[in-house]
Amino acid sequence: MTKWRKGGDIRTLGSGTGGAKNAGRILGKPAFVMTVVIDALKAILALSLLLYLSVAPTIIGFSAIALIAGHIWPLFLKGRGGKGVVVYLAALLMLEPIGLLLFGLIAFIANVSPLPFSKVMMIAMGIPPLLTLWQESLGVGLCLGIGYLLVVIAHTFPIHPRLLTKEEQI
Repeated sequence: MTKWRKGGDIRTLGSGTGGAKNAGRILGKPAFVMTVVIDALKAILALSLLLYLSVAPTIIGFSAIALIAGHIWPLFLKGRGGKGVVVYLAALLMLEPIGLLLFGLIAFIANVSPLPFSKVMMIAMGIPPLLTLWQESLGVGLCLGIGYLLVVIAHTFPIHPRLLTKEEQI
């Protein structure tokens, strides 16, 4: 879509990621919404199928890790995807909905408080895995914790096009 409308690769424009926020920055709000929906659906559909098939909880947890990692570092985009937030939140919706509701409450409070929103959100995203562990679902809780760490890593060490060689930008 970006090549067609802007004549360039989304991974070389804006923040250099293929995620929803950058799509919205480059192409506008409809692109942001469409990207969020697509990113969420890929996680929801995959995890729904595994839950429907009654796959072991730990395998479902490892699948959530694979979905998040695959979104952040997709092979077909040379390891430069989004930052994993939407996929992580979709995994929480499927595996820890109460934790997601708690996260949403914290997001609301952070939005109306003077605290830096992004820092509060990065901390709040770690609460659902802890809640899952507290509910004695060790395998899923640990996997959600790993997924959370992957999102933090993607935010801490972003890949920006200015840092890449000319060959990698093509």
